[in-house]
Amino acid sequence: MLAMLQETGDYVSVREIMKKFDISKRTVYYDLQAVNEWLSDHELAPVEYVRGRGYLLPEESRSRIPSMAQEVETDDYYLSPRERKAWVAIQLLTRREPLFMQEIMDLLLVSRGTGLNELKQVKTELAAFQLEVVFDKKNGYGVEGKEADQRKALSYFMSQVLHHVSWKSFVSQFQGLVNANVVHRKLPFFQEEQLAKVYELVTRCEKTLGLEFTDDMVFSLTTRLLVYANRLQQGHRITLDADEKEALKQTPEYAGAVQLAGELGRLFDLEFPEDEICYLTLQLLGARVNRTSGGEALADPGKDADAGETVLLLKRLIRQMIDLFERHACIFFQHRDELEQRLLIHLKPAYYRIKFGLEIDNPLAEAMKSKYGEIFEISRKCVKPLEEHLGKPVDDNEIAYLAMHFGGWMRRENAMPVRRKKAAIVCVNGISAARMLRIQLEQLFPALDIEAVLSLRDYESYPAESVDLLFSTVPLQDSPAPVFTVHPILSDADKAHLLHQVNRVSGQMDAPQGRSAQAILEMVRKYARISDEEGLLRELQRYLSAGRAPVVEEEKPSLACLLPPEHLVLRNEAADWKAAIELAAEPLLRRGFIEPRYVKAMIAKVDSYGPYIVVAPGVAIAHAKPEEGVRRLGMSLLKLEHAVPFGPEVRHQIRLVLVLASADGESHLRALSQLTTLLREEEMKDILLAAPTAEQLAGLIRHHTS
Repeated sequence: MLAMLQETGDYVSVREIMKKFDISKRTVYYDLQAVNEWLSDHELAPVEYVRGRGYLLPEESRSRIPSMAQEVETDDYYLSPRERKAWVAIQLLTRREPLFMQEIMDLLLVSRGTGLNELKQVKTELAAFQLEVVFDKKNGYGVEGKEADQRKALSYFMSQVLHHVSWKSFVSQFQGLVNANVVHRKLPFFQEEQLAKVYELVTRCEKTLGLEFTDDMVFSLTTRLLVYANRLQQGHRITLDADEKEALKQTPEYAGAVQLAGELGRLFDLEFPEDEICYLTLQLLGARVNRTSGGEALADPGKDADAGETVLLLKRLIRQMIDLFERHACIFFQHRDELEQRLLIHLKPAYYRIKFGLEIDNPLAEAMKSKYGEIFEISRKCVKPLEEHLGKPVDDNEIAYLAMHFGGWMRRENAMPVRRKKAAIVCVNGISAARMLRIQLEQLFPALDIEAVLSLRDYESYPAESVDLLFSTVPLQDSPAPVFTVHPILSDADKAHLLHQVNRVSGQMDAPQGRSAQAILEMVRKYARISDEEGLLRELQRYLSAGRAPVVEEEKPSLACLLPPEHLVLRNEAADWKAAIELAAEPLLRRGFIEPRYVKAMIAKVDSYGPYIVVAPGVAIAHAKPEEGVRRLGMSLLKLEHAVPFGPEVRHQIRLVLVLASADGESHLRALSQLTTLLREEEMKDILLAAPTAEQLAGLIRHHTS
């Protein structure tokens, strides 16, 4: 909480604190009291509260806190419920001494009852990794299971306690330093000097492979390699299947793993057997990548047949996935070749992660599901070719990363910012997150010209003085330009807060507010003696400008809204599929939603590509590109008593033809998602088909999508 106040540098409301930490208002007050006690103990000014505005950490305290992070005692750091479970699991998996309940209580600073409850929950979570918590009177608690599963679990739980820590924030920012201090004390082998050396090995490995990992992946690999080396020192060795090893040795990443194993061996006085080298290969294959050298090819089929075959396979799967996304989203990507290349860079490591069961934590997954639910659900459908090829399901974390690529691309093709001021983005979460953030910022600040999207390491050599503003997903120190710390996916509250901050810094707040502060100062001067006029004026201006600008995203229209009775056509039959599309489009044509050429374009696409518009047995969604005759967003629906064939298969016998006219490629997604849900059950489809009038059909749609 103190880190949040220190990094924000502005008023923070109680509601914002409650939402960020998922705590009650009472807990906010209790925790802030503890924060103020710590500040008082260190002779720092306490957190201030202004009614109607929120909490503010005074500038004096803000500037001094980063240098004091090492003074934060372990006892001063209150673990969240999530961190408590993670630390219990980490201690179970890394213990070198007997571990009993008393040690767990001392570790978490909790009662016996709370300690037992945390252990019970950890047992359940470890069971998901096929691991069992055991106990004996001599050694206390421990974990049994395969070494590969123990390492997966360890990587997962380490990500929970280092969740918001990039490499640079780990060693230079207040929040990172506090976390680092706590980690060092709870894991003695996890020292900054060793981290720095392993970090350097990972960056050298990047150069060997001709890749650039995402910033958070570099740090993740660094911490994992340190953990694996510690496991190896304790005699815990990995064992891989012979066929798996042979396949891994054929990849370009194997050479990087050999180099890495040699350097790690010298650093820790260890010998890495072949199974361990292949395991390192897996980690490199699964690492998320920003770019490849040259930015293009991932493998040369002529030089490495196996790697080349994998790339050709991935290209085929990507084409199928984009086809499915376009089909389910009813859009056409304008720069498809570029999208395919970007997805290839993302999908290669994802392919190996899924194939070999490597877990990956996506801190943005829940935000993607809640903020961009329609895009997430369509992305879930489009991974089917990948799932069928691998014979394994794709989890929500991976789907969320894919959804970020698709969502960023959709918005990129519709964003037309008016460029005036210059800004740059620093994002440690990878290209897909950076793209989502860029489009959101361009929409929020149409006067901004986003000059560059940088990784944290790119930023170190970037001339930051060449831009007016910097947006970063991690705090940045000593920047010549104002820095705004943001989430990759902005909520409405985030946008309002950011809009206020940027406007205040860039001098774009309404002029009357500045005059109001001056007017109040003059009135106060009449009746009171002011010891610091400049300070009072600054405080008044800050107070008056602290209101949040209302930023509310326009809600996408529902299916019922887009399909009123006058947009529904009920007929006995249609002469053929072309006539069916013409009948279905007639309400939109008559009411000026589309031009006649849009109907011709829809028919031409079916002529060219076949019955791709059949999205479910008996259901077709006809659409074309926005520029081919869409005037405004609309839908219309044709219901036939007798099916008309759109193709040779049984599922191509169509009784429901929906015409979609989308002007922007995104505003129709909510309605489309509702339609998909509505038609998922055969019984519901039969109910719709049985409706005798347009009014009753519209009523059914309204009732079942409300």
